[in-house]
Amino acid sequence: MTPGNMVSAAVKSAIGVRGNLQTKMVFEQFNYRLATLKGNHVNRIRKLSRASTLAASTALTILTTGTALASDELDVKSLVEKLVADMNKGDLKSVVAACAPHAAVVDGFPPYAWPTCADWMNDYKKNNEATHAPLGTLSIGGPKYKEFNGYRAYVIYPVTFANTQSGKSVVYKGTWTMTLLRAKSGWEVTGSASAFSENSL
Repeated sequence: MTPGNMVSAAVKSAIGVRGNLQTKMVFEQFNYRLATLKGNHVNRIRKLSRASTLAASTALTILTTGTALASDELDVKSLVEKLVADMNKGDLKSVVAACAPHAAVVDGFPPYAWPTCADWMNDYKKNNEATHAPLGTLSIGGPKYKEFNGYRAYVIYPVTFANTQSGKSVVYKGTWTMTLLRAKSGWEVTGSASAFSENSL
């Protein structure tokens, strides 16, 4: 081989090596970009998946909370309606059974405050006898205010109580405020307070 041919072969070899390196670098850059694109795509899919899961979980929580609240309101409504019906028919034991063991009560006859519903109903009966009043008729409207917080509730009802005292018709109008607790056996009254803004003889 002549010196010229030897130089030509060396140049070609150098060009070949450089070409291979360049080609390798191009492929490496291409593969890197492809992996980056795949990674970004996967991350976007994961983010969308997490967002969808969170949205579904939030919707389920709202639906469950709303359903539970509606159920609690119906249960309290049923309890109060039964309590009113029991008072009107003179079933005072059932009125007491609707209360927690130590329910605080405020009402418009002596001694005006009681530590339990049993004490309240005992004095209610005594007051009726002292004022020559038969069992009155209690009626309530829809709640003027209601608040439910987990297993506790606070409700205010407009009320009318009609009765006769010593032969005279008496009508009391006002509000009946209750606090309630959802116990293992269901909702029960923990507090009761009546306030009358008007009465007529």
